[in-house]
Amino acid sequence: MRMKYIIVIIIIIMNLTILNADEYRIVDSRNGKTLTLQQMAKGLEKYDIIFFGEFHDNATLHQLERELVPLLDTKRELILSLEMFERDVQSDLDAYIEGWLSEDEFLAKSRPWSNYQDDYRPLIEYAKQKKLTVIAANIPRSIAGKMARTGPDFTETLAEEDKKWLPDKIDYPDDSYKKAFLATLEDMHSPMMNNNPDWLYQAQCLKDETMAESIVNALKMKPKARVLHFNGDFHSRNFSGTVSRVQSILPNKKIAVISPSYSENWQTANLTAEEKKSGTYIIYLPNQGGEQ
Repeated sequence: MRMKYIIVIIIIIMNLTILNADEYRIVDSRNGKTLTLQQMAKGLEKYDIIFFGEFHDNATLHQLERELVPLLDTKRELILSLEMFERDVQSDLDAYIEGWLSEDEFLAKSRPWSNYQDDYRPLIEYAKQKKLTVIAANIPRSIAGKMARTGPDFTETLAEEDKKWLPDKIDYPDDSYKKAFLATLEDMHSPMMNNNPDWLYQAQCLKDETMAESIVNALKMKPKARVLHFNGDFHSRNFSGTVSRVQSILPNKKIAVISPSYSENWQTANLTAEEKKSGTYIIYLPNQGGEQ
């Protein structure tokens, strides 16, 4: 058992390799100043809820996530929250963190994303080592998929067992968030556009609503804790999506958003007006495209 613990520590240390300075640039959106990761972490200490928006396929962002977690794991209790795990596996996630499930059992039960091993395992292993609370924040993908295929009346076909994972309410605002979502689908030439675009947007809102409720419920249980939530950039960019829903329920909580941005001139670029609004901190990355 002790040897297994030592191996876990070695793996975590290996995954916390320092990034080369030329792979990214962090900018404070309020003043345009370039910051180190440590300086950003220091600035984040005054926030109650932090949204880290990622491009799911970008290795640099995943490395930054791994390096940021211990920097925020200070005197104030830290809760990790992930889009990448779904509500119905919360008990399995808890059991693994507490050591009641083996890793093989946990992975067999929890439906990890295909990039779990490289990108999210280090976060879970750190939480396991430090016994941090981790939130499986998202709606089960089977439920969101059913909504995307059949529309808002999908609940009529859900089994009673599945209904308990739904958030208490779901709103589908006809606003700039919807406009941006539909435009993104068109730009990506997504095959999902073969479905009703409004239903796809409503499924997106279902995810936002569920993740927001999961975060809020965690803070109701531990109101003095800080939540660090990881999600695809679109869910939190411009303080919309999941962020706006949390803000509406917890207006007195201080919320920060970290948003990435690809740029050809990422080393020297000044923030655009759009980027200034997209987050509290912007992470510039070499222009290479990426999924959100």
